[in-house]
Amino acid sequence: MNDRAKFVEVSKEQQDRIDLIRSSFSNMYDVIDTNCKSSRETSLVLTKLEEAQFWANKGITRE
Repeated sequence: MNDRAKFVEVSKEQQDRIDLIRSSFSNMYDVIDTNCKSSRETSLVLTKLEEAQFWANKGITRE
């Protein structure tokens, strides 16, 4: 299997950092959901948050 397609095992320390990022982003999603009405702008901010979370976690797994 191509290395880019494989599941990447992470250490306990890396998993703890990923969990912290997930928790922090979860809080931000809740703030947006509570304070912003449904709109194109809200959809865009949620998409950008998802993208930022993805890249933050990817950065940890690729160290």
